[in-house]
Amino acid sequence: MGVPHLLLPSPLSFSLFLFSFITMFLFSEPALAATTRHYKFDIKLQNATRLCHTKSIVSVNGQFPGPRIVAREGDRLLIKVVNHVQNNISIHWHGIRQLQTGWADGPAYVTQCPIQTGQSYVYNYTIVGQRGTLFWHAHISWLRSTVYGPTSSQSLVFLTLSLSHTKKSPSSLIRTQCNIIC
Repeated sequence: MGVPHLLLPSPLSFSLFLFSFITMFLFSEPALAATTRHYKFDIKLQNATRLCHTKSIVSVNGQFPGPRIVAREGDRLLIKVVNHVQNNISIHWHGIRQLQTGWADGPAYVTQCPIQTGQSYVYNYTIVGQRGTLFWHAHISWLRSTVYGPTSSQSLVFLTLSLSHTKKSPSSLIRTQCNIIC
């Protein structure tokens, strides 16, 4: 008793299958390898001189505005925030879709407890479906106006496969809001 003819692939159907399979890999968009990117934010007081006056401000890694974060689609970000000031702090990532990582969104007392003095917290999330220039800032009390990422003239905050530049920097938006209030 032989094997039915219908179960055996013909040489033509096998060739078409092999051609389709190879073509799919040759013409598909090459995927970029995802990377785990590590950052450390040291939140400290620092003296800053503006308009001939020196004030003590909260800075990130000695910078005001703070450092940039560069990431690509699919990258995992591990950002350790160490609080060296007397105020509680949390960091919010504007525009980042926290898919299955809602605890890393940053609003204090909403998605996480604030980071207390002398303590640290590691924000852990993956960039999924994100494009363009996004920014981060503190998300607790008055620190949201002083602790934030770089202005768009200095660098991009999140850099993904396609770029879109904002017309106004986060610092100019904050200055505009302060001018309206004052």
